[in-house]
Amino acid sequence: MIGLYVHVPFCRNKCPYCHFFTVPYRSELEDEYLKAVLYEASELPERNDTLYLGGGTPSVLSRNSLEKLAGKFVHSDTKEVAIEVNPEDKVDFSFLKDLGFNRVSIAAISFSSEILSYLGRRHSPEDIFRRVEEAREAGFEDINLDILYGIPGYRLKEVLEDLGTAIRLEPTHISYYLLEIPRYFPLQGRKSPDDNELEKQYYEARDFLESMGFAQYEVSNFARPGFESYHNLKYWKFHPFIGLGPAAASLYGRRRWENRKSLMAYIGAWKRREKIPGQVFELGEEDFLREKIMMGLRLVDGVRFSPEEKKKASMFIERAKKMQDLVSVSENVIKIKKDKFFIMNSIILEIIG
Repeated sequence: MIGLYVHVPFCRNKCPYCHFFTVPYRSELEDEYLKAVLYEASELPERNDTLYLGGGTPSVLSRNSLEKLAGKFVHSDTKEVAIEVNPEDKVDFSFLKDLGFNRVSIAAISFSSEILSYLGRRHSPEDIFRRVEEAREAGFEDINLDILYGIPGYRLKEVLEDLGTAIRLEPTHISYYLLEIPRYFPLQGRKSPDDNELEKQYYEARDFLESMGFAQYEVSNFARPGFESYHNLKYWKFHPFIGLGPAAASLYGRRRWENRKSLMAYIGAWKRREKIPGQVFELGEEDFLREKIMMGLRLVDGVRFSPEEKKKASMFIERAKKMQDLVSVSENVIKIKKDKFFIMNSIILEIIG
């Protein structure tokens, strides 16, 4: 079965560092957007066993929209039903639980009021505490917190304090992401951390999280046993997934496609009963393996080849064997050594060419 992602493009404000496709929230657009999503979903090739509402800000959606999405995509085979939540949004977690949602991902970002303000976030540390408490009271066991590192002017000590506060909230999962600073980002006199500082913030945080019982299973993701993101593992293992909504990406068989980054074009296609606009990529054997390796090497367990794939991937496997100080190669698996994850991108490029 496929993983199903729904991109909710609406945001109340655009954070200055955000790379994702978003548009300002307007209630009059929400109904048309929803109808377009359901129109696109009419061509799903098979049933889904995950549903992930991401964005953007899915927590701005109305109860009616959430009810319709859950009614369409949540069924007896759906193992994981997840939604991203911004801490400033008042969320009816009991309502979400009744709809079948069983995982909540809260964009905590930081527990420093100063840093949250600097990054253009509209929530406070107290909002994070409240949302976690409310989700737990509603019966959510699987709660993820997003934390950023590499923030200009933010030191290792402060990053570790953020992680310590996050752990005290007892989530089951922590996503620890590097802040990717665009050229236009207003530094406001703060100094961006150099590579040495970023490397410290990555490895020391990883060691701290693992010492607290959060096992690393992907370059940026840590979980209590049994709480790895089932949906996101589909991306990294290169299993079939379908993305609905403007800017959403999909992989099915040897075909990969990306919807156009335009809400108006997306809604227009529904109104005219046309194909959703976007780019389609037909992957040959070599390109398919390249992309599978690129995604799979993000995992601590690495990328695993079937017997048929192993023969066709021999060129990539031989390259990896020449890099055994950086990667390990066994029967049908290539994986990056955990102490080399910080330079993952350059290792992947060396292998896939």
